[in-house]
Formats: sequence, C-alpha cells, structure tokens
Amino acid sequence: MGKARYRSGVRWERFERSPWGRSLISALIVLLLIAEIGTNLPPSAFERTVGESADQLVRVFASEQTWGVFAPDPRSTSLDLEARVTFMDGSATTWDLPTGPSIGANLRYYRWRKWLERVRSDDYRGQWRPTARWIASLYDDRDSPVAQVELIRHFRDNVVRGEQPPYDQFTFYTYEPVDER
Repeated sequence: MGKARYRSGVRWERFERSPWGRSLISALIVLLLIAEIGTNLPPSAFERTVGESADQLVRVFASEQTWGVFAPDPRSTSLDLEARVTFMDGSATTWDLPTGPSIGANLRYYRWRKWLERVRSDDYRGQWRPTARWIASLYDDRDSPVAQVELIRHFRDNVVRGEQPPYDQFTFYTYEPVDER
C-alpha cells in the first residue's frame, strides 16, 4: 500500500501521490469549501448569485450540511414547566421535569426539553389532560390519592448581561382526577 508499482519497466505511482493528483485533490477541496460557504450565506445579492450553483455542487459531492439548528434568531425567553400535585389529605408536592446529572445528560434529557416546548403551548392543549393524568399516576403509590394537578408555565425574557430575572408563572391547566373515580 502506498508503494510505487511497476508495469513494463515504467514506474506507476498512486494518482493521489503524484503532483497532478495532489493538485487536483487540493483544488477539489478548496472548491468544495467555497461551495459549503456559498450554501450557508445569509440572504443577499451575492448569495442569490452563487447559492444555487454552490448548492448543486455540494449535493454532487454529497457533503450537504444543515446548520438550521444554529438559529440566527434564538428564542429570547427561557421556559419551564412544573406541576403542583395536591393530595386528598391536603398535602402537596411539586413535580419537575427530569434533568439528570450535570455532566453527560444533555442528549438523554434533551427530549424532555422538546416535550416541554410542546406540552406547555396553547397549540397542543390536547396534551394537557393526558399530561396531568400521567403526572397524577406517578403518585398512585401514596396513601392519600391525588386531588388535583395544576400545570404551571414558567417563563422569562433572557438578558445578555447580568443576572437573569426571576421566572413569571401562571397555572394554565387544572386537572381533578376525582371526577374519573
């Protein structure tokens, strides 16, 4: 591997080791990098000029990148959700989203953050009752049954510098499982 080959007394090199091969590979890499940059330009006259050609080239080389996850306009508010669970005997507890350990849990618990975005939204109000019922079911082993589950939205506008303000909150759904017994 990597050794020169001989055929009929003529030395044959691997193409990528020859000066022409190295030049061609280098030119293709530079062209591909330029095309990648061209596909990720912000909307402008220059982007409209080179964007489509760059996009086609990137697809030919199967090196398409999607950078939409790095949004240029990230959400300016922080969101959270809790459930206040009240039991028939008058005692209460708070259910919070699982967070996991501080190191190595990002991917595993990311799904909870995505779920939070949906379940707290007015667009997904059909999920409120099943969510409250599920949270109530987490406390089925208690001596006193669940009397009420309140789903509470927490939100705040993020600040760039300084301490973050406290969360605002409001109860957006109340579930009383007594009706189902």
